[in-house]
Amino acid sequence: MMAALLGAALALAPAQADTVIDTVFVASNRRRAAQRFTRDVSDSLWFGVYLTRLVTAPGAVRALASMHVVRVDSAAFDESAWRERLRAATGDTSAAHAALVFVHGYSSSPGTAVAQGVQVKARGAHAGPLVVFLWPTHDRYVAMPTPTRAYRDDAAAAARSGGALGSVLRTVDSIAPGAVLVAHSMGSRVALDALAADTGARSAFTAHPLRAAGFFSPDVGAERFRAEFAPVLPGLARRVVLYGASTDYLLGAAALMNGARRASGITRRGPPLAGIELVDDTRGARAEPALLALFGPRHSVRWASAALADFFGVVVSGAAPACREAAGTATRIGEGRWRLQRGAMPDVRLDAAQCALLQRADTTVR
Repeated sequence: MMAALLGAALALAPAQADTVIDTVFVASNRRRAAQRFTRDVSDSLWFGVYLTRLVTAPGAVRALASMHVVRVDSAAFDESAWRERLRAATGDTSAAHAALVFVHGYSSSPGTAVAQGVQVKARGAHAGPLVVFLWPTHDRYVAMPTPTRAYRDDAAAAARSGGALGSVLRTVDSIAPGAVLVAHSMGSRVALDALAADTGARSAFTAHPLRAAGFFSPDVGAERFRAEFAPVLPGLARRVVLYGASTDYLLGAAALMNGARRASGITRRGPPLAGIELVDDTRGARAEPALLALFGPRHSVRWASAALADFFGVVVSGAAPACREAAGTATRIGEGRWRLQRGAMPDVRLDAAQCALLQRADTTVR
């Protein structure tokens, strides 16, 4: 009787939130003044670590649960000490433990950018060390005297940050070969310049490509991406993927401001890109708060649960693109082009062996 009552009580008790403490490696080309980051571009890099606490609300699917990130502490290091700490955290360079470099979008304070990187890692269920590159942006979306001031200022800073990120990428990959790059929104401009325009990075990754590069809601001109970046990217990373949503109204506004369609739209229309996977994540499951889910643009990568599951579970793990269809998480809609299925979330990492099993089962069923 007592055992039955105890079991009933446990069943009715609220589930406990999941708390994870993690060390985030940070590199930045933001100038420092009075021990604070400014919006000025610095000629030298700052290195440090943030100790973060990630609290995940209880839920059936962790990738879709509410998450809250708090900075517990931080410390600055010289480059040599930072390298050694990163080296100590990267004993395993397999796909699941590869070093992850995250590049944030515009109007992101340092704390917000680090929190976004932590959520990206958590929703992708990635086990490797996280490196966040902080480039100079406004802290908020609006700056006086006009609402577009923040965007224009950040675009100018992005254009001056590619070389700094290229240096960080080379450093990370030299310590942990086979690193993974995730760039969001305007941060894609920084990442693309780092890979394609920085001669040192381009030479290094031509010889030893990154494991994977994912560009989420890229805020760069579609024609520029096709002409300038698409031809060289497949030679710099083993897998290159673009993710975009048709309901991303922030990129719609960016297209009007720049007078050019954004590269995010390539995921849904136009000729395919050789060596680049194009994924329409309009229908993909997201973890946005209720109001944003109803009225907000599908833009922020930290809530893009299904897209992140696809990137880490299929792309980073090395599974064939066709595994998406075999697993029922996406539909092939053209050459090199996929559409995430509504409500579908990969529950396993699809390595080559698992992919073969799924494809064999799919063939047998048919």
